[in-house]
Amino acid sequence: MPWVTRRDMTLDTTRITVVGGGHAGRGLAAYLSLQGYEVTLYNRTFQNVAGIHQIGGLHVTGVIEGFAPLHLVTDDMGAAIPGRDMILVTVPAHAHRWIAERMAPYLESGQLVLLMPGRTGGALEFSRVLSLMSCESEILLGEAQTYSFVSRTTGATSVHVSEIKNFVRVSAFPAIGNRRLLRHLRRLPLSFELADNVMETGLDNIGAMLHPAPTILSAGLLESRGGGYNHYRDAISPTVAHLIERMDAERVQVAEELSLSPVTLVEWLRESYDATGSTLYECIRNVKAYENVGSPSNLHHRYVLEDVPTGLVPIAFLGRLVGVKTPTIDTVINMACHLYERSFWREGRNLVRLGLEGLTPTEVIEYVYTGVRATEVPSIDELWSVYGMEVDEV
Repeated sequence: MPWVTRRDMTLDTTRITVVGGGHAGRGLAAYLSLQGYEVTLYNRTFQNVAGIHQIGGLHVTGVIEGFAPLHLVTDDMGAAIPGRDMILVTVPAHAHRWIAERMAPYLESGQLVLLMPGRTGGALEFSRVLSLMSCESEILLGEAQTYSFVSRTTGATSVHVSEIKNFVRVSAFPAIGNRRLLRHLRRLPLSFELADNVMETGLDNIGAMLHPAPTILSAGLLESRGGGYNHYRDAISPTVAHLIERMDAERVQVAEELSLSPVTLVEWLRESYDATGSTLYECIRNVKAYENVGSPSNLHHRYVLEDVPTGLVPIAFLGRLVGVKTPTIDTVINMACHLYERSFWREGRNLVRLGLEGLTPTEVIEYVYTGVRATEVPSIDELWSVYGMEVDEV
């Protein structure tokens, strides 16, 4: 029986910073504010949140309604990070390195940093950057498999939240901190399920399955019309859905070779949205939250620029590490490279950027549990935690 946090908990005075003022960050910040939390919103481009700063909050519609006041709206990391209990990072995953570099000088021991989501290898890359930046603060670092909401920016100072997922899987890096992570997340009015480790959350990267292939295959329509269609209902036809199922089968096989128990994309849609249907195409057609989701308006969009280098590329590299071929995923990556005239293979999260170079599959699993590479000697405290002798209670 997995441990799960529930939405119907007692709220407290947790001070939260949401990093990222786009669709996801606005939805999360507005929701937490309306639940009574003190929320700071950080965005690296102040112009994009200047209106929110001016009126002191966000107008939110959808499954939650109202005006959500914010404690602070800023582009100053030095003002956004110190003194905060939780830092929830909602920026596209290809910005994680940039955020980690600039956040490192201001982090304080005891803070929780949660990547929402980490995509594939987010916490691993984030941790490696903090180490390279000589960050000595003892933070609790975690990542979510995906974002808790379906939300879209509707204006300079507004956001629409159309769905809150039933639950989202999370893990700490290293996984010896999982119980402590869950205890902290119980303070939020969201539902989380604890994954075994960040390999599980990373390889359950649903966005990498649902976003790049339909966008690339719709490039002609997208550019000629400037978007204007429904990404899930129009771009994912029965044939495209079958292609995605083949990609998903490769992802699942990579995860299984790392001794994980991944959920298929169809299973995830059923769990997260109560979708019905025997095929991916049928399930997507039965997700109500996808009814009004638009399409990118141009090819410079995170559906490719985020989900290829921080999703498909690391999955392909992990496949090579464990001896699993990923021909369908490789084909979509190569199509993206040719379409965009750039090397996502070079730009993306490779084994070096994840801190996994030179490790065997067994050593990878040991590393994500302990945070200690095979060539390093773990402390007695780390060993006790790995073997289930943690003091912390849930």
